[in-house]
Amino acid sequence: MMRKLILQVLGSILALFGLLGFLFSGNETLNNLFHLSLTHNLLHLLSGAILLGVSYNDKYGLLAARTFGILYLLISVLGLINNTLFGLFTVTPLMEVVHFIIAALTLYVGFKKEEAQSETTSSTQNVEQ
Repeated sequence: MMRKLILQVLGSILALFGLLGFLFSGNETLNNLFHLSLTHNLLHLLSGAILLGVSYNDKYGLLAARTFGILYLLISVLGLINNTLFGLFTVTPLMEVVHFIIAALTLYVGFKKEEAQSETTSSTQNVEQ
């Protein structure tokens, strides 16, 4: 349940950020903070759409949370080393913080043991016996 909510919130934020990036790409102040490039906007829009799409399925939500957690952690670490990630887009300090937060949240929900689900399963099994 918590995984679904976090994936939906992150997915919504990323999709919104991607869309707003297209609208405000000419704004110099925002561009200096976030580096709003076509590639960066498309990646955030795609990431958000994927997270929103898989959030309703436990199996795919778990897989997406783990995958995105590892990818965003890798992007964050690589961004510390080189601020032009593969020549695709420039990573700013603010974006580094955002990428680390996304990595932490998705890794947390991707690898956290769901206690509520196991309690429900064990109580159901006790009732059946």
